[in-house]
Amino acid sequence: MKKYFSIGETAKINNVSIQALRLYDKMGLLKPAFIDPESNYRYYTIDQFMYIDLIRYSKHIGAPLKELSEIFNSKDVTKLQSFMKNQQKKVEKEITRLKNVSRAIGNLEEQIQYGIELKKTNEIFFREIEKRFMIEIKLDKKDKERDIEIKLRKKDKIVEENELMFNGEAGCFIDADLFFKEGKIYYTSVYSTLCGEDIENKNIDIIDIPAGKFVCITYLNDEREKCVDKLRKYIKVNNIEPLGIAIESQLFNTINQWENDDLLYELQILI
Repeated sequence: MKKYFSIGETAKINNVSIQALRLYDKMGLLKPAFIDPESNYRYYTIDQFMYIDLIRYSKHIGAPLKELSEIFNSKDVTKLQSFMKNQQKKVEKEITRLKNVSRAIGNLEEQIQYGIELKKTNEIFFREIEKRFMIEIKLDKKDKERDIEIKLRKKDKIVEENELMFNGEAGCFIDADLFFKEGKIYYTSVYSTLCGEDIENKNIDIIDIPAGKFVCITYLNDEREKCVDKLRKYIKVNNIEPLGIAIESQLFNTINQWENDDLLYELQILI
């Protein structure tokens, strides 16, 4: 078996560039097994190929090569084992994060599709909606839009630390008693839905809306009063028993940031 491989052969066999091997040499990560004193050519042995694999794996996951160099130079295999174990934990954490991202993107795409497909407003219909987990911000009568936004942003760090993600749906909780007794819309809190692994067991302040059947109506901003009154009367005339949860969800049917005349809202009453 061939004892030495030139830097070009080593690069080709291991699918790395010659420049990368020279850099590894300069960093002390991977010194050539032999350097020809006359030509100054670098040569490597087959035993060194596994170190190239370790370096490549570390680069793929963003592990610090300087730390890996120090471990190689220590010649302590237990340090290498500990290093790899820590990197595996980081990779698993990143996999969980990417799964959450994928789930959130998928849910958002479904919400956009739902908003686009709604052709009519001011019509009452029924929806089966899955269980939703939410971060809720209680509203104060003195709160302005700026205050609400600041409150929401303070929740961002908590959500991120618990490896959760905002799920795309946002809206307001409505005082159900005031709605059914007087037909008035009074917002008690704003919410954003969340998704993530093992979300029910996270030790943070998360609320949920149970899965169930909702009686709903969609409307534009200038149709709100008329549609709210229509849904309230429909529930009363048809002897529908509401279960105390009323929310107004903002739908994704437009991305016009400055003119919200075309923005749709959906009032959902759990029954």
